Amino acid sequence: MKKQKLAVIFAALLTMVGFSSCLNGENDPTVYPQELMKVNGIAGYYTFTSAYGYTITPLNMSALSDLSLGSYAIVQYSYDSSLLEWNESKDVTIQNVVGIKEGGTVSQAPGDNAGNAPLYAISSSMAQPMYFDKYNLFIPVTYYYKSSSDKDDLQAELNSHSFVLYYNPNETEAIDGKLLLRLRHKVTDTEAKREDYGTEYRHFDITNILSAYSSVHGASMPEKIVIEFEKSQSSSYDKVASEKVEIDYKSLFEETSTNK
Repeated sequence: MKKQKLAVIFAALLTMVGFSSCLNGENDPTVYPQELMKVNGIAGYYTFTSAYGYTITPLNMSALSDLSLGSYAIVQYSYDSSLLEWNESKDVTIQNVVGIKEGGTVSQAPGDNAGNAPLYAISSSMAQPMYFDKYNLFIPVTYYYKSSSDKDDLQAELNSHSFVLYYNPNETEAIDGKLLLRLRHKVTDTEAKREDYGTEYRHFDITNILSAYSSVHGASMPEKIVIEFEKSQSSSYDKVASEKVEIDYKSLFEETSTNK
């Protein structure tokens, strides 16, 4: 039977850094925000910048010395809200860090061999597509994987999955002000038996796609983004169905000067 691990991220990818309980007394001013943040620096010298512009610096930097991160991460941290404002740069205690892997983008229609593995979903009540700014899109991909009790084997399996967003400038949906992106998923070993599924965010830099859309359609930005993907109730690629998820775009960014 399939086992669903529908957290925002696979447990195997979650790095615990000195976790402490959030169940404090009512008068405790300690708060525990969790944010999508841009990663600055290198292992042992990380800082994290919010989409709102402020930067947090870990007080427990040594706990992150062995952590290898990409450009973005989901970060949970704590600080004393009686002394510090939520939107100011500050020194904090890092609780959890989840690195986010990169996805690719191609400004053309997907070919017949663009994908070889279906997805279970790309949106749920627990995890939905989101932006850091108007150029950086994050999609929660729920995909089938081969579980293993061996940490290294599991990591190798998770690393064998890749994702690419394809954009065809001539897609007819652009007539309605919609930018249609086709998400394709590939695995290196198509013969592996994958019965579990779980969710993790992937990052897609859509700068070039937006530029191509603007050049072809003469609009600075689309009204909405539509993400089409191949879905199946099993890991088999034989019986896939095309599904779409639509998300707002222009209403979020057209009057937000900080995201220009």
